[in-house]
Amino acid sequence: MVQTGLSARHALMGTGELFAQIYGGGRSLYNPLTFAIVRVNRGQWGGGVRATAPLALFGVANRASLGVDIQGVSDHRFNWANCNAVVNPTASCVDLSNEQGARTLDQQEKVSSVGPYLRDEVEFGGRYTLSAGIRADYVKFEVDDNFPVTPSNPDDSGARTLHAWSPMVGFVAKLSPLHSIYANVSRAFETPTTTELGNQADGSAGFNPDLQPQLSTTYELGLKGILLSRLQYDLAGFDTEVRDELIAFEVPNGNGRTYFRNAGRTRRQGIEAEVQTDVNAFTIAASYTYSHFRFRDYTVDSASYAGNTIPGIPVHQVQASATYHYRSMFATIEGQGKTAQFVDDQNTVRAAGYAIMNLRAGGTALFGRPWLAPSIGLQNVFDKHYIASVAINAAAGKYYEPSPGRALYVQLTAALGH
Repeated sequence: MVQTGLSARHALMGTGELFAQIYGGGRSLYNPLTFAIVRVNRGQWGGGVRATAPLALFGVANRASLGVDIQGVSDHRFNWANCNAVVNPTASCVDLSNEQGARTLDQQEKVSSVGPYLRDEVEFGGRYTLSAGIRADYVKFEVDDNFPVTPSNPDDSGARTLHAWSPMVGFVAKLSPLHSIYANVSRAFETPTTTELGNQADGSAGFNPDLQPQLSTTYELGLKGILLSRLQYDLAGFDTEVRDELIAFEVPNGNGRTYFRNAGRTRRQGIEAEVQTDVNAFTIAASYTYSHFRFRDYTVDSASYAGNTIPGIPVHQVQASATYHYRSMFATIEGQGKTAQFVDDQNTVRAAGYAIMNLRAGGTALFGRPWLAPSIGLQNVFDKHYIASVAINAAAGKYYEPSPGRALYVQLTAALGH
């Protein structure tokens, strides 16, 4: 894997700024899977430019930003039959001494996007800040099928262009020098990835013509500030309405391959709370998330899942840590826990909740220049066995991905300069 980039900044109109960046890279992946051997040769590039400048309109101070992001990626994807563990020769696995059997896919997948945007921020009354913006995204997916065209193998080449407007409005009011209330309304646009578009349950090549982008509108209300001169807090509630949410699933005899479909509508409501404080040499932090995520309109093969919980997301999550600082050294104890979560759209199976503890210690800016930052950590201190992640709607009940046991790691970071 190779990746490189270049960015530059230039001052504009006092506190304004002109920013530009370009980047590019490539990687190659060879991955034997149960359903196929996959090879992907990827090249990617991108860039952007943004101008920010202070403006005065009708006697009110504004800070406006205008910019555009451009990016692209090209994947040359190959699939071959996986001949591992095949006992007798088949049409796909003639030579059993080679794990790579007959070629089943050869296509070039290209994605390009452009996203111009405009944002403005206005301060007024000495206590209020109003921000608004809008972004237009245009994403083009193209696939070139390199397989010879035959009556049994049609040309699966094609293209799809997905686009959307994403506006946002935000408001912040200072209740006092140490406390503020804020509210945001925003719309988001999320396209499927090339893998999500390319994996079709019927086994055909090309892009899935039925898979749509995910659109969401989020309403957020929060309060943040400092209590007792030292306790930082942030409390927020949110409500996200999603249309055509992307849902993963598997099919029987699919060898664990993941496919994607759209849910009609979903609703995600929740609360997020964070606190942090310093007590002498200690920094103590804690966070809590409550998630009430539901399908509102979702039917699969005439079965309605409206009202069911969206799988893969626990209702309660909590994390807490305490860090001791001594000069340039630190030691941290951290705990995290999650409640049970459903693993299927039908809500018939759950993955159990868990709680684990981690330890880490290290130092920063040691030995002057160059500075070194060594650290050592112990993950899952009590060697608990738990479900670290789940495969949503997995076939044959293979939902669970077990956690690693107790693990020790050592890390060293070195840097020159300031």
